Amino acid sequence: MRLHRRIVASFRFNPYCDFLAGIELNDILRKDMWDQLPRKETVSVIGPSNPDNSPEGYVIVADSAIRYYTGRVDMIVSDLDGPIDRILQSRGTIKVIHAHGDNIQKLRELVPKMNGIVLGTTQSIALKYVRNIGGFTDGDRSVIMATLIGAKRIFIHGFNYSDPVDEPRDIKLKKMQLGREIIDNIKSAEVVYV
Repeated sequence: MRLHRRIVASFRFNPYCDFLAGIELNDILRKDMWDQLPRKETVSVIGPSNPDNSPEGYVIVADSAIRYYTGRVDMIVSDLDGPIDRILQSRGTIKVIHAHGDNIQKLRELVPKMNGIVLGTTQSIALKYVRNIGGFTDGDRSVIMATLIGAKRIFIHGFNYSDPVDEPRDIKLKKMQLGREIIDNIKSAEVVYV
């Protein structure tokens, strides 16, 4: 709870807009696919800072890392700020799409174009097809997704908490520090930085 209060104090959230985005995504999805998640004990989560292209186990890629990573992708976690064409072209990957107040138009435009298993997340109230799994950035939500599929070991590639690749850098740096704190509090799996 203390971490949640710090996040709210650090950033200006509009819970109403986040809730509306969650409703919008829920309406677009119209199907619960959460039971189709695989079970994997070894998972690699890929971030954007010089990611390793030969990770171990099941591979989850956090949004903007798709620009840099060229290896196999099993799941993409995105709030639709990353390379949209690459996300849409990724066939056979599970897509975990995060709804927030700033991406409602992207949700409407892009989610219906996605094939395969598409899951929805929110930082607001959970709905029928959209879950609040926790997390603050695509990176830490990717690690949380690894825990949800049963990971016992999570290898983290390409996470550089002091040198963000996205803009604005000062805000992104704060978000990444909070994301790291979330990851550091995971107790259900061994987290290994590669």
